[in-house]
Amino acid sequence: MGEDDRDLSARLTVLDGAIAELVHNGAVAGWLAVQAAPFRNLFFVKQVGCWLLFTWADGTIEIEEDYPPFALLREILEGTFRSDDGGPDYEVRWVTDDRRQELWRHHGIHEAPGYYMGLAAKQRRDRPWR
Repeated sequence: MGEDDRDLSARLTVLDGAIAELVHNGAVAGWLAVQAAPFRNLFFVKQVGCWLLFTWADGTIEIEEDYPPFALLREILEGTFRSDDGGPDYEVRWVTDDRRQELWRHHGIHEAPGYYMGLAAKQRRDRPWR
């Protein structure tokens, strides 16, 4: 793991339990919850990765796993996010005020990642930009 990856791993421990708003055209389009997760790589070296739960305003969800070299986390920490389905760019606004706990209660990660994967597999989301 390179030095940059170690820096991101250290930042990730601070982001554990963080929540952000995903903003498009000035409106909140969804929320992003971050949960740090230890894992062992192919060489059995312990590292830190993360689960990223996207809860959209229409009630649908997506969950992504990210680990070194943190392709998705890098993008999010730069302040933008673009979903893989060709949707718009979203501005990432980290919630640090008194709303954070309430937003985490509604949009945070409270179950094992497989639970959210199962929910995501069963849902249909009509994308307006298609």
